Amino acid sequence: MIEAVRQFSLRLGRDPVARRDEAFGALFEAQFDRIYAFARFRTADEAAAEDIAAEVFARAWSKLRDPADVDAATAWLFTTARRLVVDHYRRPSAEAVGSMAESAHPSSSSPEDAALSSERLAVLARCMSGLTDREREIIGLRFVARLRNREIGSLVRTSEGNVAKILHRALRKLRERLTAEGYAASNGPEE
Repeated sequence: MIEAVRQFSLRLGRDPVARRDEAFGALFEAQFDRIYAFARFRTADEAAAEDIAAEVFARAWSKLRDPADVDAATAWLFTTARRLVVDHYRRPSAEAVGSMAESAHPSSSSPEDAALSSERLAVLARCMSGLTDREREIIGLRFVARLRNREIGSLVRTSEGNVAKILHRALRKLRERLTAEGYAASNGPEE
């Protein structure tokens, strides 16, 4: 009897469905916030970002073969998120790609801080709108979703070195535009 219980326990431990469920849960915990943040950055719409993130994981549940392979699964998730963002903008009611909602910024402690934050977001949105879609997407993948250049390269089908060049040039353009708007390397407008 004890041996039968032990064998049953061993079979449960090797059950591929239980392992897949556990791996998927770990993948969800590790990647949901990153997928949501990327979708939020690209859509500037909280509800749309939630829908996109939920759809990414719903599709992953039914189509992702091995959620335990974290690198492959992460690439699959972000590829799917990118496609869903594109689909979002194909709908007639979608906002422009580079726009940033004021609600995307955390609330401030005082009305003065809120006004300053709102101004900074407006300036940043204006400066970001001068970048190409590819530059905005790569900035979002790097700084919002916190992907490495190698991961970004595999998603956008370019080399890691090219991702670094695109990032460097895009950040230089952004810095130049911010400087033209009166912002220096510090956190606020130049006095």
